[in-house]
Amino acid sequence: MPGRVHGTLQRRYAISPVGTGALLFVSLAVVRILGAFSETLMVASVMLTPLVVLAVPRGSWETVGLRRPASRRRVVEGVLVVFASYAVSVGACVLLVGTGRHNWALGLRTLVVDTVPSAPPAVVAVGAVVVLGLLVPLAEEVCFRGVLHTALADRHGPLTAVVGTSAAWALVHLGDYGLQPLDGKVIAGVLPSVLLMGLALGWCRVRTGSVHACVVAQGVANLLLLGWVLIW
Repeated sequence: MPGRVHGTLQRRYAISPVGTGALLFVSLAVVRILGAFSETLMVASVMLTPLVVLAVPRGSWETVGLRRPASRRRVVEGVLVVFASYAVSVGACVLLVGTGRHNWALGLRTLVVDTVPSAPPAVVAVGAVVVLGLLVPLAEEVCFRGVLHTALADRHGPLTAVVGTSAAWALVHLGDYGLQPLDGKVIAGVLPSVLLMGLALGWCRVRTGSVHACVVAQGVANLLLLGWVLIW
């Protein structure tokens, strides 16, 4: 049965990449947003997100960006642009709402520190690096800047792909910030912030031609942002 489902998914993606990608996104978005109210669903959403690549035959993974970047210099450019987008977004939120509970970035502190309050600092640090520096970027970038970006770009061009995947990526972050507890200021801050970050990551995808570069860029920016939040 799993093999039959896998085959059906690949056939549908081959016929209608945008339609299949949209269906996969809606399914994942529902799980992730509901993850605001359930830790089990939150973890499940992260684990399920990269599985969208199964819609693409293994021999075609390079076509969705799972390949080496065009150049190291472009990767460095991507990292710098993505980090700048993080800095501008979070800096604007600090100016508007301060560093208290209405700033969505404070949720990173809750995620890393408050989730395992009794864990030794070294364990927390290693966990943060693995989760925010590798696992989350890998899962999200394979999905958004990989499969979904390619489906949109092939049909509607790179600009639509960058904007569309950025908006979709911003939307699913409501599962992480602003809904539990409900906070309109957090929501008003996180949506444009993550949209801008997504646009930067989309530019990185187009510039480098590689999802790997986006994983590196998001991972570095996530960890630098976490370090900033922890010293507030």
